[in-house]
Amino acid sequence: MQSIQIYGAGMSGTFLFYLLKNEGFDVKIKDIRKTPDCRCAWGTMYKEAKELYKMIGLDLDDYILSKPKEIIANSIEFKNKYVVIFDRKRLLEDLWKDLKFGEINANLFVDATGAARKYLPLIANDKIYPTIQYLEKVEDSKDENIYIYLRKTGYAWAFPLGGDYWHIGAGDIDENRALELINKLREYYDFRTKEKVCECKAKVRLLPPSKCKPFVYNNIVGVGEAIGCVSGLGEGNAPSLKCATILFECIKNNRINEYENIVLKEFEWIEREHEFVEAVQNNERVKALRLLPRVVLFESKRSVEKSLSNFRSLLKLLGI
Repeated sequence: MQSIQIYGAGMSGTFLFYLLKNEGFDVKIKDIRKTPDCRCAWGTMYKEAKELYKMIGLDLDDYILSKPKEIIANSIEFKNKYVVIFDRKRLLEDLWKDLKFGEINANLFVDATGAARKYLPLIANDKIYPTIQYLEKVEDSKDENIYIYLRKTGYAWAFPLGGDYWHIGAGDIDENRALELINKLREYYDFRTKEKVCECKAKVRLLPPSKCKPFVYNNIVGVGEAIGCVSGLGEGNAPSLKCATILFECIKNNRINEYENIVLKEFEWIEREHEFVEAVQNNERVKALRLLPRVVLFESKRSVEKSLSNFRSLLKLLGI
């Protein structure tokens, strides 16, 4: 049986480790961090993530912080169906307790290093956005919705963590614009800081899988964000877990040669979302409106209530 070395103990790497370990593979994992951090990624798609975590005996319900009723983007309200806010840091801390950290002389190496993509070849015309994030307590109580302020090149968010605590952040083409977005969100929704618990910076890859090839290079294979498994709307938790299950099945059944095609087929919806976002950013109105119904149809199955008119209103606000 193959021995496998995973680099990166984030969402996809940690999940893959347990899938492989439970199947009897000789597997170890390495991460540059001493403990999991709380950067970004507090939101996930409940139905998808809950079913996937069942595969390793973990109950996602134990980590849910809130189930927002609405997702409000530039004051346009979308009824939430499946987006939940979960304690990503505590979940990873619990999973890290039984990880086998270290390195082995492996047959297969897995690049689960996310936006860093440290072991696979560089991506031509890579698209990496910086993010700035804060964990804080705000002065006045607010309804536990997800609040978003967006423009064509990025968006700011406020995720409810229970009580008066919120995760507030933004991603854009550079740090100054991300910070500007956070300030606009604070002003727009009247978020005033009472206590700042921590702050950090991170990066996110916003390219679809088709533009993140190769997935496999010699005896190195990528998973999760390293190969573009992040939705065009910025959610990468559930897609990263799904990508890890695909890789696990390919390893288990000796089908690594089929991995790339399976990933591309599974995440066709990510390709469409990125195409839609790119059309919005490039002011391609006809293309954006043509793609919009398909994006709305898919997202109505996994995140928000079907709301084509609301999305159109949002496009109008963005000048599309």
